[in-house]
Formats: sequence, structure tokens, C-alpha cells
Amino acid sequence: MRGNLLCVPCTVRAAYDVALRSTGDEDLQGEVVMEVVRWLSTIGRVDRFTPAELHTEVCRIARRVTGNPDPFRPVKVLSNRVAMRVLPTVRRMIEDSESFEEAFRKAVMAAICGNTIDFEVEGYKPSMSLLDRSLIECLGGTLSIDDTEKLMSLLSKSRRVLYLLDNAGEIAFDRLLIELIVDRYPLKLWAVVKEGPVLNDATMEDAEEVGLTSVVEVVTTGNDYVGLEMEGTSERFRALLEEADLIIAKGQGYYESIPEVEPAISTPVCVTY
Repeated sequence: MRGNLLCVPCTVRAAYDVALRSTGDEDLQGEVVMEVVRWLSTIGRVDRFTPAELHTEVCRIARRVTGNPDPFRPVKVLSNRVAMRVLPTVRRMIEDSESFEEAFRKAVMAAICGNTIDFEVEGYKPSMSLLDRSLIECLGGTLSIDDTEKLMSLLSKSRRVLYLLDNAGEIAFDRLLIELIVDRYPLKLWAVVKEGPVLNDATMEDAEEVGLTSVVEVVTTGNDYVGLEMEGTSERFRALLEEADLIIAKGQGYYESIPEVEPAISTPVCVTY
């Protein structure tokens, strides 16, 4: 998915937000924003980039200017903590299901509802204090596009699955779905996080904080891009990507970027978003 002119003000807004999270120095905050504006003025047509690529560059500029390697770390720690507090309630809702199909659908819903823990969506800010209630309400909803039966069918035919994780906090609920998958299906599943910090995307540290590393093998992409960008990915990740029978990808970044690298992927992709 390529960008358009609306991505320009969105990218500048993102620069402002990341700058504020990166430093309390107003001069450096202004330098981050203006450096992003200068960079945007040099790239020509914005539709040469995906929104994910634009946000990746914002984070790199902010890191270079302020020296802060992980400005979202405080909210990631909070997200993980709050999600783990809610996790037992969601787990009970799934375990109370009368069939595997019902439990699977609830687990998928939990993983999707967890995607509301995102701090870089235009005009939206999650409330950690209301997360318990909002998640329960979300779990009681319905999916606009419900392909859970197709996903179950694909899983039943798969032996190697890659699960591309999105945000910190959210990954606690991915853990519930992953537990259900590996318990039910005779397959090997790898969960994938980012190698380095970018926005509030999950890293290995977050996977450890929510106990995911005790459930499945967790690997990194090898880079710190928003979404999926093959440049800089590790040989291990590329091999897993090539050998996978199924890819489950979480979140807007993957939704926007996977179509751009899809010619290199022959594996079915399920995006939960």
C-alpha cells in the first residue's frame, strides 16, 4: 500500500509526537520535526513510499537527533503490565467456550482487540485505565470480515507457521491465540518481533515480559522497520519466511507493507487488524 498526499501531514504529526516522547528539550523537539519536514521535501513523490516506511524514517531521525533509542519504552512497559493484569479474565472467557471453534474465535477476537493498544494512530489514543472494560466490550463484538474458519482450515494443513507480532501489550493476547494454535495443531510456530525499537512495536524484551518466550520460539526480523521491509532482515528470518506454510501478520504496519513485498512471498498471509 503506497502513500498519498495525506501521508505528509500525518508524517509531520508523527514526528511531533515521537519528538515529544524522545526528549523534554524543546529545541531538540523542534529540530526533529524540522528535520522530518526537510526530509519529506527531498523525497519527491510520497507514493514512492509506504506509510510504514515514512514512520520508520521518522523514528530514525528522532533517534539520531535526540539520542533516545527507545522513546516508547515507558508506554510499552505500561502496556505489558496492564495487559498481563487483564489476561486471566480473557483467558477464562476463552476457556469457558463450549467448543474449540468458539474458543478459537474468541482467541482471534482477543488478539484483534489487543490491537487497540496502539499509540500512533491518527486521532486515537488508548486509555490504559479503561483497557479492562474496553477489551471485554470488544470481545463481545463481531468481525466485519470473519475468516476464522478459513484460518482454522489453513492451520490444519500447515506445518510451519510464522506469527508476525505487532505492539507491546497486545502481544499478551497474541499469546492466548498462539497457545491455542500450538496445543491444537501438529505444527511448529515461530513468533516474530522487531530486532530493535521502533514506535511501540514489540521487541524480544516485550516477548519475555509477557511470557511468550516460554510458549514458543521467538525470533526477530533482524531490523527495526515498521511493518515488513526485506532490507536488513536476518538470514534466519528470511529462511523462515520462505519455508513457512502460513504467515499470520498483526497490525496496520504489516497490512500496509506486505502487499509491497508480496511478490517475494508465495505463502498464504492472514492479516489480523
